[in-house]
Amino acid sequence: MNDIVWLTMRRMRTPLIALILVYFCSVFIIASVPGIDPQGAPTRMTYLEAAYFVAIMATTIGFGEIPYPFTDAQRLTAYILLLPNVVAWLYSIGTILGLFLDPQFREVLQRSRFSQRVRGLGDPFFIVCGFGNTGSMVVNGLMHRGLHAVVLEKKAESVQRMFLDERFQRVPGLACNPASRAHLELAGLSAPNCRGVIVTTNDDHANLKISITAKLLRPELTVLARSENRRVSDNMSSFGTDYVVDPYAIFSERLFLALSSPVKYLVQDWLISVPGSTLREALNPPTGRWIVCGAGRFGSRMLEQLRESAMPFTVVDVHPDRLEGFEYGVLGRGTEAATLLEAGIKDAVGIIAGTGDDVDNLSVILTALDLNRNLFVVGRQENQENDQLFDASGAHLVARRSLIVARRILAVATTPLLQTFLQHLVASPPEFAERTAGRLKSVLDGRAPNLWVVDLRGNMADGLRYAREDGVRLKLGHITHNTRSEDAEDLSCVCLVLERGA
Repeated sequence: MNDIVWLTMRRMRTPLIALILVYFCSVFIIASVPGIDPQGAPTRMTYLEAAYFVAIMATTIGFGEIPYPFTDAQRLTAYILLLPNVVAWLYSIGTILGLFLDPQFREVLQRSRFSQRVRGLGDPFFIVCGFGNTGSMVVNGLMHRGLHAVVLEKKAESVQRMFLDERFQRVPGLACNPASRAHLELAGLSAPNCRGVIVTTNDDHANLKISITAKLLRPELTVLARSENRRVSDNMSSFGTDYVVDPYAIFSERLFLALSSPVKYLVQDWLISVPGSTLREALNPPTGRWIVCGAGRFGSRMLEQLRESAMPFTVVDVHPDRLEGFEYGVLGRGTEAATLLEAGIKDAVGIIAGTGDDVDNLSVILTALDLNRNLFVVGRQENQENDQLFDASGAHLVARRSLIVARRILAVATTPLLQTFLQHLVASPPEFAERTAGRLKSVLDGRAPNLWVVDLRGNMADGLRYAREDGVRLKLGHITHNTRSEDAEDLSCVCLVLERGA
């Protein structure tokens, strides 16, 4: 608010001075010109009458000769004073309009409104830095889970699109540099109801700076950051970033899980899917030789997991240096049938289209399936606009970067214990995953579940304390029982994790 007042006074100082000087000079001049009353006696306007007359005349909203009809001298004086008064008013109004059109002033107004909306949030909220495909999914997911979000986005057009979307009209958003400490504090970083910072921009260096700033200013806050660079990911982890989300690493780990234990992959997929979405059917990736097209950031992660799974593979890439160190490599483009035939597409069991271009990846998929219809196909998608194209391509698994990051962030941010369970699931024997899958199937009815945490601490545990004082032995069944049913009926829910002493 102080910035608004300062900018207004700086721009309006000269017009206001000119307007006041012209107005008061006009009042003194018109009051000094003599007039004649109805009896023919000389008279003069009082200063109040003169001030009233000049105000009406200058704004051109009316004209009246008061308190008596004017003499020719008074009319000539009014005619002369009309021009400077109108010019002064037009100058002032034009300056005001220019002030409201000034980008700097509009930015200050936006910041002021943004700050007021953030201060008005009484419920817990997350600061989301970046509102691209990933950021919009994260904010939408938080809102569906009853949480608030505050958005910082570098691109003004992205913030404007957010305000035009009815889903996000109540979300405070500001077009600014999210890596700035001042902007993070303006977004409520120091607010007691701020639950954490979620960093989803496309710039790994900016994500690193935001994470460092948040951890230095509020070490106790949860910070979840996206990173696609291993060096940056290691750097984030070194200073205590709570969770670093690398979409390529996550997808490669899930591919390894699908290859090594399809039932574990299935349970994991059910639990991190969007609540209410249709459950995925079981995947059974075949064993045998795979072809990987593109050995960049994504492809290299896939190759690591194939090697860990003891799967033979052939690498296809246009860069000779990327083929070094691999036993089987073909220099060329996977979009060309000749290159795929040289790589052994006829005898392969699966192909990974992992280049950085969606069109090339679609071309790889279609060309490969034309040569071998029995392939298990994995595709990499970078642009969300191509969802329908990849759905129609025949790929069994699609690595949608934005969706991978959003789903993992939402899972960790809204249900922190889910990550604990997923880690236990991966490390457990297959029998545990099969039992869990059976329990989930019995209550899910083909739809992805809603996940929530029951926190039995503080005031939330008063009822439990009273029950124990009355000698009631509490069991998990007391919590899962449907209290609205007169029968011994349980809720359609499954307890996955019990954490004590948290």
